[in-house]
Amino acid sequence: MRGVASPRLARRASAWRRDLAARLRHAEARWSLVLEGPLATGETAARTFAVRRADGAAAVLKLAPPGQALEAEATALAAFAGRGAARLLAADLPAGALLIERLSPGTALRHLAARDDDAATLAAAGVMAALRRPPPPGAVLAEAAGWVRALDRALEAPGPLPRPMLARAARLMRELAAGAPPPVLLHGDLHAGNILRDGAAGWRAVDPKGLIGDPAFEAAAFLRDPPGPAARAARRVALLAEATGLPRERIAAWGYAGAALAAAWAVEDGSDPARWCAAAEAMAPALA
Repeated sequence: MRGVASPRLARRASAWRRDLAARLRHAEARWSLVLEGPLATGETAARTFAVRRADGAAAVLKLAPPGQALEAEATALAAFAGRGAARLLAADLPAGALLIERLSPGTALRHLAARDDDAATLAAAGVMAALRRPPPPGAVLAEAAGWVRALDRALEAPGPLPRPMLARAARLMRELAAGAPPPVLLHGDLHAGNILRDGAAGWRAVDPKGLIGDPAFEAAAFLRDPPGPAARAARRVALLAEATGLPRERIAAWGYAGAALAAAWAVEDGSDPARWCAAAEAMAPALA
């Protein structure tokens, strides 16, 4: 999920992309890498490449605009230390470069979810449990509950989103924050596309946002993507609660609020929020 990019940040990202070839050559030389080719990219400015290290080990090179988002990702990966997530091998934050362990075969969990959603949900729960740990000492990371500001912006401005959904989600987020347990380090975007198969190690995460907050927040991204029928959403909540030991009601509330947040960010980004509104609607019965 993303917030609004200012014109200044948009210009910086555009300039960064123009220099991508030079940045790639710099990283190859710095870490003695052999480039194998680009990997699939999402909607962000970041670009990833399959590479080999000098010893022949497979790795992923991630190039992204330097700044707080990349620093938070590097902090999270370093703190996870390979337990539940791909390992951070090296970082050059001023250059916007991360060298990350390549997971093999790297098949996304969403492929399992398409044929056995219960199994995928339990796999996601296992990753959530493996990642759970206290925030790293001294780390400066955003608080997940602070994302309520996106809902406030949506409520204050005219737009296509249902006002009752936004108001309910904002209220839930504030209630969740008020009664939150001690915060943990969060991946922050643990949907089924960011959980990959890794041989005997099972499933591990990639592309963390790097946040701190309520442990139950970690379920939100998985619950909303892809949206499904209400019965499926309720079963996912029940399975996640049983497997992680987290309160069912907090998982459900974060699932609803997270879907509404995704809808608000979609509108800010100029994309269609329909799928996220559908996810919130499917989550609503689980709040009862």
